[in-house]
Amino acid sequence: MFKVLPSIIPHSKQELEDQIALVAPFAKMVQVDICDGVFTAEKTWPYNFVDAEFFDELKREETGWPKWEDVEIEAHLMVQNPETVCEDWIKTGVTSIVAHIEATKNFQKVIDICREQNVEIWIAIKPSTDVNLLAPFVAQVNGIQVMGSDTLGEHSVELENSAVEKIKLLREMFPESIIAVDIGVSLETKDELVDAGVTKLISGSAILDAENPQEVFDELSA
Repeated sequence: MFKVLPSIIPHSKQELEDQIALVAPFAKMVQVDICDGVFTAEKTWPYNFVDAEFFDELKREETGWPKWEDVEIEAHLMVQNPETVCEDWIKTGVTSIVAHIEATKNFQKVIDICREQNVEIWIAIKPSTDVNLLAPFVAQVNGIQVMGSDTLGEHSVELENSAVEKIKLLREMFPESIIAVDIGVSLETKDELVDAGVTKLISGSAILDAENPQEVFDELSA
């Protein structure tokens, strides 16, 4: 069985609540994509200034994430210089941080902050990025997340062959590492990704847009 996480891209508190509520009956953890409009073209909550006060309330522990009693949150920070904001996200109560090697010149600081707070840290990489950049950090992180495309922050993006090849290469380089993939994950691509070496599947639209989201989740998990 492979670990499967639904992925959501919220643009408001309402979207966050609705999408977590959709998957909460069957998913124990959700990956929430956060885009700052600098590292990515897209801006999401809270960087789009919609319901930003809710983020402040989360940081001050005045409220909790939707369905916090049942669902853990993995924050996928598609933001420039994640070392400057990851502590704020940790304060909201997330249990895991995913940050991009391309977004910072000091990934070690991201690792150090997460480790000090006993929060998981994952290192993400685009298909076009040199895998050798990961080498100094792989032994210190919980796993590697390969993006299925260089196009970030959008649902329904197709899996690129270059991403599959990158997964194969990383599996050879780091045979003991957990390798996740995000973007282009569906029932049609699952076997190819698993054969390439993936052990964690992050799926957005394939689950969220399905007529029966739990059925798709279960099939991806099998």
